[in-house]
Amino acid sequence: MIKLNPYLVFKDNCEEAFLFYKKIFSGEILFMGRYKDAPQTTRQFFPGSTDDQVMHATLKINDETILMGNDSVETYEKSKDTFTNNFFLYISTENEADAYRIFDDLSIGGKITLPIAQTFWSTTFGIVTDKFGISWKVTFDPVDKPNSNKADAL
Repeated sequence: MIKLNPYLVFKDNCEEAFLFYKKIFSGEILFMGRYKDAPQTTRQFFPGSTDDQVMHATLKINDETILMGNDSVETYEKSKDTFTNNFFLYISTENEADAYRIFDDLSIGGKITLPIAQTFWSTTFGIVTDKFGISWKVTFDPVDKPNSNKADAL
């Protein structure tokens, strides 16, 4: 089975972001390695990094979702113009209360693009960019909704 896991690049606040996400998603940080821990043969490929920056972090959110990331000034600077314009992290919750809680938590210090509410395609849906510049779509939509024909809405 192939697994697709998001990998986020931060300028210099990966640890802060991952601690924030750990709290929101009740996750578990499996690994947080720093550039100072890398062998010099690897470190040479990251000339703009400092010792205490995160070289790789892994956050387990549930049995199927792993969020990964690092601090990379060079990659961040090269991609900052398109970084949040080209993708969103899409969160589907098991209940409406979780959708609202997660959306509200991600909104702290961030920017709401679309307030979380009922839409014509979803029971609960909202878009927010968090304080780290990561864009999220948060939804709850029970699959057993009566009289639901989303194809007609498109």
